[in-house]
Amino acid sequence: MKLRDLGEFPFLRRLRERLPADPRVLLGVGDDCAAVALPGTTVLTTDAMIEGVHFRREWTTLTMLGAKAFAINASDILAMGGEPTFALLSLGVPQDTEVEDLDAFFEGFLRAASDCGTALIGGNMSAAPCLMISVTLLGQLLHGVIARAGAKVGDDVYVTGTLGDAALGLRMLQEGRTDPSAEYVKERFLCPTVRFAVSRALAAWHLAHAMIDVSDGLLQDLGHLCEAGHVGAVIDAPALPLSPAYQTMLGKNHWDTALTGGEDYELLFTAAQAQREPIGQLSQTSHCPITRLGHIVSRPEGLTVRGSDGAPLTLARSGFDHFRQGRK
Repeated sequence: MKLRDLGEFPFLRRLRERLPADPRVLLGVGDDCAAVALPGTTVLTTDAMIEGVHFRREWTTLTMLGAKAFAINASDILAMGGEPTFALLSLGVPQDTEVEDLDAFFEGFLRAASDCGTALIGGNMSAAPCLMISVTLLGQLLHGVIARAGAKVGDDVYVTGTLGDAALGLRMLQEGRTDPSAEYVKERFLCPTVRFAVSRALAAWHLAHAMIDVSDGLLQDLGHLCEAGHVGAVIDAPALPLSPAYQTMLGKNHWDTALTGGEDYELLFTAAQAQREPIGQLSQTSHCPITRLGHIVSRPEGLTVRGSDGAPLTLARSGFDHFRQGRK
């Protein structure tokens, strides 16, 4: 059945029946506004995904797309040391969209939200020439905010997971490659991992001085962190965490994609050298690699990437910028 045959309001009634009860939600989907209980400090973020710009329908299932729409917003909340609580979801949908496809999108979104204890409390739907997704996510700070601006000279610089896979995955989708390594990095682009356990522990144990998620590339986002904190940084390229698939495809000494590729949605943070042992323990207990990449220096020294010989590297670009890149 096409969405134009069912209509907006019958679909929303079907959706409302799928939403679990949540004691924090006083009024949810179906009223002019949602009403929720919000103790403590609340953080908010919003992000949009537009067909033809951020994704192509032939590359992904609608279930995977729903999960990614949640994950990229949750990553911002986690980068502040928060826990996602409530979501608002607005969709622009072509009228000839199959209702089953829209059901699949919500299945992915709701499953990802449930994994983080997040309730969908409202949003909007409208007819549109292509699929457009806008998510607003609210989060709760239980242990204080971890901002970009807290890095201190002498801090270690860490990143979770591996770098460059998502950018490489996008390239493989564009080229149509299907070998095992290509399939791995494509999944990293289509299904980013939410580092919920790591963020929760960093906040609860007060380990991180500053944090940001890697959405536009390591160098770009580390540059934002350094600018906010009025500091510089030195990064050792041989320390970059590269997946086996990345190394198979590009080699272990190809660093450009890992340094500048976007959409990994890993956590990038700084911490005092005295925290090396607990951070190592966190890496083990969370089953998530946490790699020390370098250290924070004074601002006049800027942001430097050193190669295997310790000499500074020169890179063609620093990361992704929506208004300086070609369309996907």
